[in-house]
Amino acid sequence: VIDNSEVGIKFKKFGLTDQGKLKAEPVSGYIFYNPITTSVFSYPTYIQRKTYDQFHVNTKDGAEFFMDPTLAYQIERDKAADIFTTYRKKLKDIEDGYMATAIYEAYRTCANKYTSDELMANRAQFESDVRAKVDQMLGAEGFVVKEFTSKIDPPASLQQAIDAKNQAIQSALKAEHAVKAAEANA
Repeated sequence: VIDNSEVGIKFKKFGLTDQGKLKAEPVSGYIFYNPITTSVFSYPTYIQRKTYDQFHVNTKDGAEFFMDPTLAYQIERDKAADIFTTYRKKLKDIEDGYMATAIYEAYRTCANKYTSDELMANRAQFESDVRAKVDQMLGAEGFVVKEFTSKIDPPASLQQAIDAKNQAIQSALKAEHAVKAAEANA
């Protein structure tokens, strides 16, 4: 039985087409088959969420940033059979294999376009670039990206410089307010 929130893929265990590609057809509902010669595999078509382990990418100037991506996606029902014939793996294995590689590649190629200062100043544009690349790569395979977020951690030295700059701005504002208060009292 293939639930309506899943898409089933029915295929002959020993049947290949002329080019060696597995001949599979999408099915749903009650499926009757001979388990000796035929098999049925299923993928969920509802939204899946995957949080990946932290990894690092380098910017154009060699700074190392750490990324923590989270992806919400679902499988296009019409492309489920193609996904199965391409990968022949469970969804978790595809998430940890192809999808993780595609996300890492999107981050790597986009981060190489920025220096560390540019990346910190243009985080929204950087994430938009990464999202577009992830949409393109995963969409071509039949995965629809619903949400894509990430936490970007700069290198410790850059974070210290940012904190020092913010501290200096706060000190300057405090001194400016003190001068204005002294002038007002005078």
